Amino acid sequence: MASIRARLVNLALPLLGIRRFFSQPDRLDARIAKLRRQKPVRPRAKWHQRFAIHEFASRGYPVVTIEPKAGAKPGAPHLLYLHGGGYVMDIAALHWDTVMDLCERLGASATVPLYPLAPEAKAAGTLDQMRALYLELAERYGADNLTVMGDSAGGGMTLALAQMLRDEGAALPASLVLYSPWLDATGKAEGQRAIEPRDRMLAVSGLEACGAMYRGDLAVEDPRVSPLFGDLAGLPPMAIFSGTADILLVDGRRLAQRLAEPGMPDHIYREYADMFHVWMLLPVPEAMQARAETVEFIREHRKAA
Repeated sequence: MASIRARLVNLALPLLGIRRFFSQPDRLDARIAKLRRQKPVRPRAKWHQRFAIHEFASRGYPVVTIEPKAGAKPGAPHLLYLHGGGYVMDIAALHWDTVMDLCERLGASATVPLYPLAPEAKAAGTLDQMRALYLELAERYGADNLTVMGDSAGGGMTLALAQMLRDEGAALPASLVLYSPWLDATGKAEGQRAIEPRDRMLAVSGLEACGAMYRGDLAVEDPRVSPLFGDLAGLPPMAIFSGTADILLVDGRRLAQRLAEPGMPDHIYREYADMFHVWMLLPVPEAMQARAETVEFIREHRKAA
């Protein structure tokens, strides 16, 4: 059972307006246009006291780098974090807080791209840009020092990016971490609509609409859009975190089931009862536990790299 704090947060989730955003696809264009008029969120002032935070725009989109003011600990990884938001929403304060917390726990540095969003940008182009950024980080830090991770749509992008890198024979990161990953944009997953009444953040119709905006000319089953349909062999070890009150639970479960087959990459799958979408980012005890498990997983596979 979820903690009391988590249950209270879950009750308050509709106040964020995210469920309304995803449950009314006919209003999506207007709401995205409104989002574009807002100033993007950046790390809170308290984080600037603990980290050296720099932003670069030379790639045509913002890239934020984060490093402890005393420098990263020897042997600590470098995180490449891909934020969620249905591929259409910008980064949120909770994303920054989560990345900073993980950097503190690991003594790590991080790179956070504010990648181009749909519908203005499409999957093929955005993934090519993330590939180029990853290769630059791999050259700078060493691929075996990198962990690529993301939540929701960012989790899907993480898996799609790893598949692209493997297919071209590039050096792969030491590990992947997927929080509430969105891995199947078809909206046809068995069991998803049965969970939908309990999900206070997402709706299948909104995800279908966002997926259509993001995929462009690609088929919805293309692994660059729905990486669950791609080959999983030869990928880095991965940690998957899901909650049973999240319609994307079915994506995490199916990925874990495939990874349990012989010859698949090492993985851990953590399913938390009664937890909601991207609960790993929110101020609840379960998030602290998930982040502790994340840190342990990253450290274990960094040593093994």
